[in-house]
Amino acid sequence: MNIFKELAIWIASRRLFKNWLSAGLKYFLVKHGLAKGDVIVECNGKKYTLRPEMYTSIIYAYHRRAFEELECGDSLYAVVTYKGQRVRLYDSFEFLYDIVFENFAGGAYDDLDVRDRVVVDVGAGVGDTAILFSLMGAKKVIALEPFPSLYEKALVNVKINGVEDKVLLLNAGLGPFDGEVRAEPDEVRGYYSFKPSTNGVKVRMYTLGSLISELGIERGSVLKVDCEGCEYEAVLSAKPEDLAVFEQIVIEYHNGYAELKRFLENAGFATIIKPIKSMYQPVEKQGYVIAKRKI
Repeated sequence: MNIFKELAIWIASRRLFKNWLSAGLKYFLVKHGLAKGDVIVECNGKKYTLRPEMYTSIIYAYHRRAFEELECGDSLYAVVTYKGQRVRLYDSFEFLYDIVFENFAGGAYDDLDVRDRVVVDVGAGVGDTAILFSLMGAKKVIALEPFPSLYEKALVNVKINGVEDKVLLLNAGLGPFDGEVRAEPDEVRGYYSFKPSTNGVKVRMYTLGSLISELGIERGSVLKVDCEGCEYEAVLSAKPEDLAVFEQIVIEYHNGYAELKRFLENAGFATIIKPIKSMYQPVEKQGYVIAKRKI
């Protein structure tokens, strides 16, 4: 990044932090090995100690307009607006670009009609899509997130946005078998490719069939899958009677759509392929399969 752009981002942070100048200087010194330690910022009369990486996540996200306001309370919350409704997001700054420009503003799930339906949200992340579906009118969202720290953030985000009566969060994943796996407690690296470790925290793994059976998921429901690569094994191992429960399915694929598209069409769905708006990827590699049951 050139120095002028970096300077513009730093100057924009004056609208976030009272001590933007000293905070930015401390970050600059740490970045170039001239100092050590965290960055202390002042907001709304409170002081917060941030890791340098978190500090940059916040000011870069704000400069890119990934959030409108920083709410300073017991923690720092990013505030975004979705269809006139205020959404608060806790400890989610690293993911804000995708959350906002893909899911909220980007309309990744605008093709779905979730009103008065049950939505199964596989790969809930920090809970943003569970909140989104609730605001879109879903009567219930069953959200699965295997990584423990993402799951904990999702619990907070669902609660502070007042949708906990609509959302059931499970620290669990979807795959081709029933049982347990172990997931690394720290999700930041593993988030981008869900490959459970032999070490870490025990996490329940469902098949689509066992999830439907154990939770009593009703016919006519909606399935959303964004699990960073698990979509192939999880979906392609599903039985026809399990897929028959869903009227609409959206899958973010990460290594081509052909097999998923063919499988869903053979199961009675009409499909379209949709690109990802928040980043450039050819649809042959990554995008969305939108599937709706044929009448």
